[in-house]
Amino acid sequence: MPDDPNTENAPLDTEDWQIAFEAYEGHPSEALQLAINLTILASHIGVEPRMIDEAMAALALAVEVLFPYTQFHGVCHDMYLKVVGGKLTLEEEEVLKKMGLKF
Repeated sequence: MPDDPNTENAPLDTEDWQIAFEAYEGHPSEALQLAINLTILASHIGVEPRMIDEAMAALALAVEVLFPYTQFHGVCHDMYLKVVGGKLTLEEEEVLKKMGLKF
């Protein structure tokens, strides 16, 4: 991922969320629980500003819990964190592509 200010930390749009949540199709209870969890996080950030640290910790935990479900589980945890954080160098991106990983 290049260091481009136009793409780094770009806002999520509807398509991003649809892709992320495709796995919930046919799992309405789990989708509802995720919606509840996201709403709680939003309230920590928006309604309870003093709880931003708790919200950030919860999001960091969510990223960690997702790790075993990704194609990076068999490769490298540090590389996974670089990918989800948008901090891959061009060289690292090329190596991962050569390994057949899609991101």
